[in-house]
Amino acid sequence: MAFLKPIINGSGYDFKEVQISDEKRLDLVITYINHKYIAELKLWHGEKAHEKGLLQLADYLDRQAVDEGYLLIFDHAKVKKWDSKWIESNGKKIFSVWV
Repeated sequence: MAFLKPIINGSGYDFKEVQISDEKRLDLVITYINHKYIAELKLWHGEKAHEKGLLQLADYLDRQAVDEGYLLIFDHAKVKKWDSKWIESNGKKIFSVWV
């Protein structure tokens, strides 16, 4: 967030833990020049949990009428697999990054 503040200053806003409905919360929402960016942050707990996270983010995007979102995955494994790619989930484009 400290990195983003100077970039969006004056042209947008950042929101953390935004409640959208049914006690569901978006991890991070950034509005910048009439565009909304939604990001979900997850710890890596295997492929099954990853699929669940993709579906969760796709649901959030649908509720917010947004077609693209971002999934940042933190992997605490000793041997890391750094990766990034676009994934389609329930008709939504999700850019996933593993760090």
